[in-house]
Amino acid sequence: MKKSLVGSTVLSIAVAVTLASCGSGGGKQTGETTAKVTESAKEEAETTAQAESKAAEEKPLDENAAKRKGEEEFKDTPEKTDAYLKTYFAVSLPEEADAKAFSEALKAISEKDADLGTELSWDNAVSAAVQAAGYEELALTYNAEKAKERLKQYGIEGEGENLSPVACALDVDLITPEEAVQCIKKEKPDKAALDALLMKVADALGKGRNYLGLASDPDIFGKLEKEWSAFQLFDDPTLSEVGKEAVEQKITTGYGLKSAAYDARFLPELTLQYGHSDILHAQQLIGLLDSENINARVQLEPKISIYQYLLDWGPVPDPTPTYEVKKFSDELYLVYAVEYDLKLEFADKEDLMAFDKVIKEFAKKNSENADMKGLIYGSWWQPLYSTVREDMPKEDYHEIYDCVVTNGEYSIHPFTTVEAKDEVVKKLSALHEGLSVNPEKRYVNTAFFNYLTGEDYQ
Repeated sequence: MKKSLVGSTVLSIAVAVTLASCGSGGGKQTGETTAKVTESAKEEAETTAQAESKAAEEKPLDENAAKRKGEEEFKDTPEKTDAYLKTYFAVSLPEEADAKAFSEALKAISEKDADLGTELSWDNAVSAAVQAAGYEELALTYNAEKAKERLKQYGIEGEGENLSPVACALDVDLITPEEAVQCIKKEKPDKAALDALLMKVADALGKGRNYLGLASDPDIFGKLEKEWSAFQLFDDPTLSEVGKEAVEQKITTGYGLKSAAYDARFLPELTLQYGHSDILHAQQLIGLLDSENINARVQLEPKISIYQYLLDWGPVPDPTPTYEVKKFSDELYLVYAVEYDLKLEFADKEDLMAFDKVIKEFAKKNSENADMKGLIYGSWWQPLYSTVREDMPKEDYHEIYDCVVTNGEYSIHPFTTVEAKDEVVKKLSALHEGLSVNPEKRYVNTAFFNYLTGEDYQ
């Protein structure tokens, strides 16, 4: 509106000057004056419009706008959705999917049978998705009149007997309004649309990504603090016995105990795992990434860090909900301390690769900046971050193994080198007959690799 008013004002001035010039006589001079003034007015209008457009672009985003911008940046592409379904559900629809293929995919995710008949269309795919996602009873509350009224809320006019599941699917965000129109027209969905629908079903069942928000979200810092404040020591007696024996027999010097309930379930090839013990460090790290224009999905996973306590460190402290030292013998005391793994899923490979440089510059102590000037709070000599992605720069990331031992929802994670992996797996496997060891290949940053191998302290 402001731009239109300014333009109108300039145009009015140009018209007034033109009329004045015509009234003063002198045809040629008047024409030249009119042309010059009109051209000047046009240039002024264009300059004003450009200035206003630039000001609009530079206007700070409010909280909701910032969230929407981040969410749009992280909206999954068809390729990412396809990769996610393959990774977590072993689902890969053919380009020309039929009713049988989609039914099998739904069952792989929901563990429920789905009968779509012989022909696959938008309307029967959505009806099956509503049932698979657990909304069947809710859909039955939509009679024909309610379904039509709900569709009107989205600007959709619909007729027919099967509007209830479509309206329900819209209300619970399984489909978009555009897809609802395609349902009503009984069009056939393509692979990308079916994959997106499967992903929505997975999310509805709590089997998709599990995270707090984006690094760019204005409220991410409070969410991190609240999540961290709720973490307390947890235990699995079977795995604790295996871990104690592993430390006592010097198979490992320590390990982490984790719960699958907090698993981020991110796309592995775009994810880094960053370990630390202080939540202020995590908050400053997220702020640091945002300041470097690096965005990421963020999840905070609790980890009980378990390692040997040496009596040289002083008297054993009293236990707290987040820290305890347990005595197993006069020679063996173990610390159980609540720490965390910060999981970060980046939008692309470039941002994931940029992370290492940011840490080295702003979040890692070394002999040249031991006073930590210019570093974020709680920076370590040996920061710990790793990924399963295999094409990482060899000068920055090094192959190690996480020898995972799982019991139900809990697992322990002793790290080891490639050279020691087979021996560690053999010895861990001998500690408990009913548990298996799964060595997971990871690529870890240079500083922690040097610590793990004993080559350097930084």
